[in-house]
Amino acid sequence: MPQDDLSKEELEELSYYDFMGYMDVPFFNIGGVGSIDRLAELCEIRKNSKVLVIGCGTGGNSCYLAQTYKCRITGIDIAQKMIQKAQRLAKELNLTDNVTFQLGDAYNLKFPSDSFDVVLTVFVSQFLDKQRAFLKFVRVLKPKGHLGINEMYKADEIPPEAIDNVREGEKVFQELTELPFKLNSVTEWQQAFEEKALTNIVVEVYPSLKRKGVSLKIVKEFGGWRKLIRTLGKMLLLAAKSKKIRSRFSKISKGKGLLLRDKVATKYIGYILVVGEKS
Repeated sequence: MPQDDLSKEELEELSYYDFMGYMDVPFFNIGGVGSIDRLAELCEIRKNSKVLVIGCGTGGNSCYLAQTYKCRITGIDIAQKMIQKAQRLAKELNLTDNVTFQLGDAYNLKFPSDSFDVVLTVFVSQFLDKQRAFLKFVRVLKPKGHLGINEMYKADEIPPEAIDNVREGEKVFQELTELPFKLNSVTEWQQAFEEKALTNIVVEVYPSLKRKGVSLKIVKEFGGWRKLIRTLGKMLLLAAKSKKIRSRFSKISKGKGLLLRDKVATKYIGYILVVGEKS
């Protein structure tokens, strides 16, 4: 049976991330390619820099970095389907000499200490226990290496009319992913870096996710209208076959609606770049 030809029952049992990998959904980041370039600049990624990408997903950001900056990428992810798609993408782009993908756990990195010039997460650390994960990230960094994150944040102070929707959105994604999803405040993100004795910390905040032109930008980074329509068609077909899959899609829509489209809540949500240096 081809790796993508799964029965309805097999699809229903896939974890959230394996399911999204099967659907070939690229985990684009809300800040777009521009935020990846800015993160690379802050982390001083150069030719032959050794970069570890935690939660690489289907490999889009990793392959973009390798192509653009000629760096050497190792990407890890907990989802087998994600890794399969990422490996396929690297092969299609002739990047297998510079990019490798493998199954891996953010809490149990199978690399020697002082291995990487840069460790990155893009919309991944918000699903992790920062105290546990950042300790592991710093361990594998070389001295003077950089830890960089591109994550969502919520404002330090949110009025009552918005906080309930934010909390409900967090709850939905916790249920979907079975991970401790939490939108941290700017202060909480910075403190997480300070607590790991990282120095020269840079924090850049990009508020409000509802910006003109974002939808078209996301379509482009998804792979264009053709790929988007093909993926949506695949989703509709699966939803028609399975009540469990329909429920999953409904939860995804609800979570995104609360955190990314709600007229009140999105005023207090954005994305944040934080970079620190290992002493």
